[in-house]
Amino acid sequence: MKKKLIIIGAGGCGREVAQIATDIQRTNTTDWELYGFIDDNPNALDNVDCNVSLLGNIQEWVPKEDELFICAIGNPTLREKLTVILEEKGANFTSLIHPTVIIASSARYEPGLVVYPFTSISVNTNIGKHVLINMHNAVGHDACIGSYSVLSSFCDITGHVHIGKKVFLGSHVSVAPGLKIGDNANVGLGSVVVSSIKEGKHVFGNPARMLKL
Repeated sequence: MKKKLIIIGAGGCGREVAQIATDIQRTNTTDWELYGFIDDNPNALDNVDCNVSLLGNIQEWVPKEDELFICAIGNPTLREKLTVILEEKGANFTSLIHPTVIIASSARYEPGLVVYPFTSISVNTNIGKHVLINMHNAVGHDACIGSYSVLSSFCDITGHVHIGKKVFLGSHVSVAPGLKIGDNANVGLGSVVVSSIKEGKHVFGNPARMLKL
C-alpha cells in the first residue's frame, strides 16, 4: 500500500510543491500518493483553484506510520521550526525532485529536499535536510547547501560555494566561486556576491553589501 504524502504549508509555495508532486506521479512510479496539506491557517485555500485538500492543523497533527511529509514553507526559520515539531512526533520525510531536474549521480542530499523544475545540481554537491531550491537554479560542482536553506528562482551557485544553514537567497542571486555564506544570512534579489558573507548578515546589491536594518 502506498504511503500518504502530506505537504506542510498550503500557501503559494505549498501549491507549487503539490504541482511538483503531481508531475512526479505522472512520469514516475512512486511509493506515495498525494494526500493533502496541513496548515495552521484554516483559510489557506480560500479563493484559490486547488484540487488538494486541507487536512488539518500543523501544530496538532499526529504523524502516522503510513504518512510521509514534505515542507513547503519559504521562510528558513519557520521550515526548521515546523519540521522539528513533526520529527519529534515521529514524522518521516521524503524528498521531491521535479522530473526536469538534472542532478549528478555523485550529488548527496538529506531527506526533505524540494527541487523545482529546470534546475541543475552538479557533481559532488552536498545538500542538507529540508532545503528548498526553486526553479531555474544552477548549483555548481562541490557546492554545499546547509539545512533549511531556501534558494529562490534563477540563482547561480558556482563551484565550491558553501551556503550555511537557514540561509535565504532572493531570486537572481549569483555567488562567485569558493565563497562562504554564513548561517542565517539573507541575500536580496538580484545580488552579486563577490566576497564571503558572515553569519546573520543581510546583504543586497551588485556587489552585495550589508543592509542596515
